[in-house]
Amino acid sequence: MNILRTAIPPLLLVALCVGPGCAKKPTETAAVPQGPTEHEQFVQARKDEVVQSLAVCESGSWGPHSTRISGGRGSYHGRFQYTARTYITLQQRRDGTVLTPKEAIEAAQDYEKAAALTSWVMFDQGETWHWPLCNRKLGLAAKVREINAL
Repeated sequence: MNILRTAIPPLLLVALCVGPGCAKKPTETAAVPQGPTEHEQFVQARKDEVVQSLAVCESGSWGPHSTRISGGRGSYHGRFQYTARTYITLQQRRDGTVLTPKEAIEAAQDYEKAAALTSWVMFDQGETWHWPLCNRKLGLAAKVREINAL
């Protein structure tokens, strides 16, 4: 009789949980959107347009192109006309990377790398004054303020 008393409560619990109410339910998780939102894509497209217009202005209408560009008797490099020293300084401020002058010149000639740095300088730091002529000609400061307000 003692055996029945100790065995009955666990058997009752098992019997109660055999029905559909005791089935393990899957854990619900919130849906996380994949990739940038439509608004983020719109803002990024506007930033890319401004950066590309600056490249066209600074490079004498070349824009994003694979041909190497140097100006100022070889002092300025790439579509955004960076000096090696300026590129080194801005890159170090951006992420701590220390470049040699040769690496800085190569990076300035690479449109994607230089455009990413330029976008950071203009939109994250608010510094459009690095390109004085094209800043005035294109109204960069106003465009940056407008896009950053989106």
